[in-house]
Amino acid sequence: MSDEQPEQDPHRKPQDPESSEDLESLRREVEGLHKRMEEIRAATEEEVLKNWQSPWKGADTVKAKVDARLASNREFRAIMTRARTAEASAAELDPEEASAPDQSPTGHPAIGR
Repeated sequence: MSDEQPEQDPHRKPQDPESSEDLESLRREVEGLHKRMEEIRAATEEEVLKNWQSPWKGADTVKAKVDARLASNREFRAIMTRARTAEASAAELDPEEASAPDQSPTGHPAIGR
């Protein structure tokens, strides 16, 4: 019996150095994409606040106007799509990360404040 190999979990993949490097690369990419999305959101919010002269300017209306502009912003949408793809790839490489709860109720910190 001492010659037998211990059973390994069939759902767990062995971590080779290449996949851990890929995972770290994806995490850095996602972090950079999220940072850029925040920059775009902040610039859009600043522009909305500067140009909007309405007396009905409240936090909820500003958020709605910013979200509407971001929905039509090509750069923001392209970055969001790339971030989702990178996050899905990272989840495939690290299934434990996929089970972690999202920090934002909408799935992305730049949306849903």
